[in-house]
Amino acid sequence: MKPTPPLDKPAPADPAPARWFAGVASAVLALMAVVAFGDVALRVVGRPVTGAYELTALLMGLLIYASLPLVTARDEHVRAGILQMWTTAPRWVRRSLRELRRVLSSLAFGYLAWALLQYMFRMAEAGDRAPYIEVPLAWVAGFGALALALSALLALWTRRTSGSAE
Repeated sequence: MKPTPPLDKPAPADPAPARWFAGVASAVLALMAVVAFGDVALRVVGRPVTGAYELTALLMGLLIYASLPLVTARDEHVRAGILQMWTTAPRWVRRSLRELRRVLSSLAFGYLAWALLQYMFRMAEAGDRAPYIEVPLAWVAGFGALALALSALLALWTRRTSGSAE
């Protein structure tokens, strides 16, 4: 087992696009808190925020998409321990498996970005809008596609090895 690095050793800097998405995620989370607080406070006086549930659901989608590039850049995705038996394998096997994971992750993110982009075009063409708050929905899919495309690149770029045996 590899010893834990000292706490005073700085981590590699996150790429600027991932930091930008993290800032968006922070703003979205703050907005979700304001919407929830406002809705609860106004319910007390019998005037709940119209569409608060729908707005919160939209914001949750944005939060998940906005968080994805930073999580990918830091190589901190949740992993199942299916391949834990390989931790005692030779170093070249562990490195090969790690690189295979990066390539497969990148391919998966790339495919999801493409699929979400296609969905965005269909939503825009149909003019899909949220029922209560009347917000167009295609831009959320476009934002998700952008975040997934960046994650596909970052999955290949990152050199961190969080959760790995090395």
